Amino acid sequence: MSLNNLGRRLSSRPANFLHVLSAGLLLSAASGAYAQAGEASTDPSASDHDESLPIVVTARNRDERLQDVPIPISVLNGDQIATQRVFNISDLAQRAPGLTATTPNARRTGVSLRGIGKTSGNDNMEAAVGVIVDDVFLDHVGMTYQDFTDLQQVEILRGPQGTLLGKNTSLGVIKYTSKAPSFTPVGTAEVEGGLSTPAFKARVSFSDALVADKLAFRASVSVDKQDGDIINVNAAYGGRWHERDRWAGRFQLLFTPTDDLSFKLNLDGAETHENSNTKPFMIDPATLNDGSARTTTYTTRLSRGYFGGYKPIIGSWTTIDIDQALPLITRNYGASLVTTWDLGGIELKSITAARKFHFDANNDNEQTRFAIARGGTLVNTEQYSEELRASGNITPTLDYQAGVYFFKILTDTNSRNLFGKDAGAFYATNAQYNALIATPALLQQSLNNTLSIVNQHPVSTSQAVFAQLNWKATERFTITAGIRYTREQKTSTTRRDLSFADGSPLVSTGNANADAIRLAQLSTPYATIVGDPIHAGAVSWLINPSYHLSRDVLIYASASGGGKSGAVAFDNTGARRNVKPEKTTDFELGIKGRFFGALWLNANLFYTKVRDYQATTSIPDATSSTGYSSVLGNIPGLRAQGVEVDGALDVTKGFTINFGGSYNDATYTDWSTATCPRSYPTTVAVCNNTGKQIVGAPKWTAILGFDFRREIGGSGVSLHAFANDSYKSGHNLEQLLSPYGWQKAYHLTDAGIGIVTRIAGAETELSLVGKNIFDTQYTTSVNDFSNNAPVGYDGIGARRYIGVLLRAKF
Repeated sequence: MSLNNLGRRLSSRPANFLHVLSAGLLLSAASGAYAQAGEASTDPSASDHDESLPIVVTARNRDERLQDVPIPISVLNGDQIATQRVFNISDLAQRAPGLTATTPNARRTGVSLRGIGKTSGNDNMEAAVGVIVDDVFLDHVGMTYQDFTDLQQVEILRGPQGTLLGKNTSLGVIKYTSKAPSFTPVGTAEVEGGLSTPAFKARVSFSDALVADKLAFRASVSVDKQDGDIINVNAAYGGRWHERDRWAGRFQLLFTPTDDLSFKLNLDGAETHENSNTKPFMIDPATLNDGSARTTTYTTRLSRGYFGGYKPIIGSWTTIDIDQALPLITRNYGASLVTTWDLGGIELKSITAARKFHFDANNDNEQTRFAIARGGTLVNTEQYSEELRASGNITPTLDYQAGVYFFKILTDTNSRNLFGKDAGAFYATNAQYNALIATPALLQQSLNNTLSIVNQHPVSTSQAVFAQLNWKATERFTITAGIRYTREQKTSTTRRDLSFADGSPLVSTGNANADAIRLAQLSTPYATIVGDPIHAGAVSWLINPSYHLSRDVLIYASASGGGKSGAVAFDNTGARRNVKPEKTTDFELGIKGRFFGALWLNANLFYTKVRDYQATTSIPDATSSTGYSSVLGNIPGLRAQGVEVDGALDVTKGFTINFGGSYNDATYTDWSTATCPRSYPTTVAVCNNTGKQIVGAPKWTAILGFDFRREIGGSGVSLHAFANDSYKSGHNLEQLLSPYGWQKAYHLTDAGIGIVTRIAGAETELSLVGKNIFDTQYTTSVNDFSNNAPVGYDGIGARRYIGVLLRAKF
């Protein structure tokens, strides 16, 4: 791509980047004049924002300066997180180059780095991008669907991880670290109200000693309620959808009986109860890509006389017309105990943890005001883990970390479809409908109150041993090497049960056409089927030389390999359909450090190759009412290569410009037997996607922001402003690269401005905060059309929000 073309693409909304940068520069110039006229600074927040302090990270399980860690890593500190309202993974994706997230709900959450790794809607599948919270790996992707607050920092590590961590990941890790208990009283409290949208948000945390120097606690709680931006026009049902209604809490105890021994107990919980499970329908094509007419569509079904001339809503971002959906419920609970024992030459750490996840979705499948179908998945997951680590120095130039890891996760999932009285008239073929319309009671009897439940029960256990060595060959040159061996055992079962809603067995309607309508939707029941078990081992490895050009500048290279184990899986009929392991090889070449005393810069080249990439995709299925079924499978090969940049410029004291970006050439290197998108005629069953851009992988991403703090004329009152703009180039979001899956390039801009002072000894800030302030319409997930549904956007992003925030730190 030429520089001119690149400029045109990045300037698709040019005002965004220019406004962000110019606003910061204008604030700096204006307040600088005030500062020169005032007395010596007594900025109440100055001590919390010292740009000269090194950035400390824990990516390698110990405190290190960012510029000393030879891996690609992005960091957000606790102050940035709280000020800029970065509380969930979607927020984080606007601030880390190459990170993308889809969060329509907990089960369909997907996180990827460099366009690779997004998992969604399959409980048998492991995440390629791991999430670790306070040293505990969250295995089910739904466990990440919550607000994370009271954080010390967040680190995004790119590339295979596992030679230092409990659970291996093939593409990277997001590592959350909560603020630890303190032996002196500290706390924060904030309340926020919506101006553009009715909202109430509050967050409180407090820490203090219970026994001086021996026992301390930290407690935090958050509440987030915000009206939805999609209105249900069905007066009989009503409601605003796409809302937020959630809470989260965390309680920690730190016990230090001696200077060398500590115990930290961590209890957390989070729940959502939200009208959020809807995917507005955008287009219902009348023809296929060869110009031939589609004979049966969502629109033609609803144009039948039975529905009385009803016109469904198609193409609206702001309105729906539903009556079958119920609030979506998500619950996350966990407990961990971290024991650290310093024996002088060796430090031992034990991390014992347990977590539970509950998800209950009841969706309006056809999104009309008729009683057609309510569907959704009920998931209950438990995980248990134990990690033991040892670290120390073998010689003055050779240090090590080593450990063992034990893990078990059990999931019980029920995919449910409950049909209403209008289902028969909707799902009938044209011939069946014409045969029964004279007796509408039979149309209704065909499916009314029938229930289909498909149960799966995957269980996975794993054991691993890992080690990593750092050899300081010279004062400046270090070689890091690591290895891991993981042994895993996986099992699963499935069954399909059919009944009436009250549990009674199904009986024939006495009419062949009505019974055929029922069979097409409910399919054939089957008793418990035991999947083919998996017993397999895998090796992960790392070679990572690095060289300090100076104390503050590091160059590094790395080669690493990792992967994910296979999965015990089934197709739509219950037939066994196991998925092969995924294998990743990654190469990095980077430089990071502090330049000219004011510029923090991390830049790296990367090449990532994945074989047998695990992905949820669609295949033709004659037993499915839509003609397709969703399955977990393997794509033979893909690769991503490009460059990433992440950094900050300290313009003056209290004024920092943050920037980042990536160029990611991510393509399928081998996918010649892909199922064609549904816009193709059925005579074309196979498409060659080799060489095409990976689903969900924007080629260009860019981030630009600033944070500005300056006292106003020696008054003891400071002006604080921030902004962050993120850009993603156009990319396809549909799993088979449908032409209807294209998301055009877009910007998202967050900003805030306020004043900071001290009241009764507490640093207090009153601010106006905004998210997506230019009200960009976009989606992060697209479902292709079928003969039962139009193209649906089930990952619509939050619309513009403006609020007033009052925050105090004491």
